[in-house]
Amino acid sequence: MSHVLTTKMTRRAVLGAGLFIGSSLLLKGCQKAFNSVSNADEIIVTTYGGSWEEGHRNKLASSFAKTHNANVRVISEPGLEAVAKVLAARQQPPYDVILIPEGPMFMANAEGVLQEFPQDASQNHAKILPQYHNQVLAPMVGSQVLGIAYNPERIKNPPRSLLDLWSSEYRDRVGVPSLESGLGTTFFVELARLEGGSENDVEGAFAKLAQLRPNLAAVAPNPGSLATLLQQGEIDIAPHWFDYISGIRGKGAVVEWVAPTEELASSSSSLQIVRNSQATELAAAYVDTALSLEVQSAMAQPPYNFVPTHQDAPIPEELAQKLGKSPSDRLDEVVFIPDWQVINPNRSAWIERFDREVKI
Repeated sequence: MSHVLTTKMTRRAVLGAGLFIGSSLLLKGCQKAFNSVSNADEIIVTTYGGSWEEGHRNKLASSFAKTHNANVRVISEPGLEAVAKVLAARQQPPYDVILIPEGPMFMANAEGVLQEFPQDASQNHAKILPQYHNQVLAPMVGSQVLGIAYNPERIKNPPRSLLDLWSSEYRDRVGVPSLESGLGTTFFVELARLEGGSENDVEGAFAKLAQLRPNLAAVAPNPGSLATLLQQGEIDIAPHWFDYISGIRGKGAVVEWVAPTEELASSSSSLQIVRNSQATELAAAYVDTALSLEVQSAMAQPPYNFVPTHQDAPIPEELAQKLGKSPSDRLDEVVFIPDWQVINPNRSAWIERFDREVKI
């Protein structure tokens, strides 16, 4: 039995059986650079749940499978957990490509479990906006922006600023995300910035959160649970991602989202090739497909609504309307990208202090 086959059998044993190939979308632009250069015929990739999973199955994995005549096994896995599993099995990693946000990406790279992206062979790397490049790693594939979600049936005066969460009219009606989530950490750093600080100075954020206690009705561990509390009427207003709220509203949820009058704090994610993957060329082609104009444009449309990183892809139309822009405009001037290389070393201490001080 060959080493490749042995590795595949091991990974199948770990992950269980299942093949996920969805509907078609032909991507001619990604065929040439990485076409049929690997003996592997299957890759195992991760994505997040919700809109990320739907979009990656329907617009990325299915088209890639057809274009490259390869199987793509899509596993729903939070970024930090995917990194943990790769770290635990460095020599025979369970995945070929993992979807991870900025914080875990820098951590995984420091641990040496990510592989350089072959930029010279990529058809799409040069088309990605400079702020989303990651030196030798693959660039970001999509971005989420932070705004304010609220129940329009119970909030008669829509908020305009994240600082409106402190308004007395929202007593016992506000929910916030835990710092253990990317949403929570992004909100926290943006709050620090609004209070005159930065990623290097977050005392203002802790002081401001202490003042939120009269309004605070819930601290949710992740974006999904925060949205559920909003839908169930347990809270009426909360900081949240545009794409997430737009997605659940499209499925019937009674919830609105507004862009704050301040800059839009953002969080971006990338697909990275895992070191010691047995299908590196196929993995690189998969990442390159995710960077293509076709996939980036599709992921910017409902029900996904992600902010693209490709310079020619349109921003989500609904988001453009809320910002008074057109889909062809760029968001450079209104998007704030936190520095996760500063955040990462401090995040554990922030989480411990947040859990200790921010209570209902």
